[in-house]
Amino acid sequence: MIPIAQAYQKGDRIKLILDKERGPDTHLHGKTGEIIHIEFDDASSITGNSEDNFIYTIQLDNGEIPDIHFRRYDLRKEG
Repeated sequence: MIPIAQAYQKGDRIKLILDKERGPDTHLHGKTGEIIHIEFDDASSITGNSEDNFIYTIQLDNGEIPDIHFRRYDLRKEG
């Protein structure tokens, strides 16, 4: 059984879970940080999944803010 996804909010602590086959952001896999900004778009009109409408900006624990925006499937709540 697949667990129901929890909504993410600004300030949440997260861990990046990035598919090694997806692209140039794989070096960030396993890094932890905090959600500092959430934007919205209409990606669900293509994917059919309303969670795809959320775009997250993350500040890593080392202070870095990657110039990559993340989707729900890239994140796991810490703790």
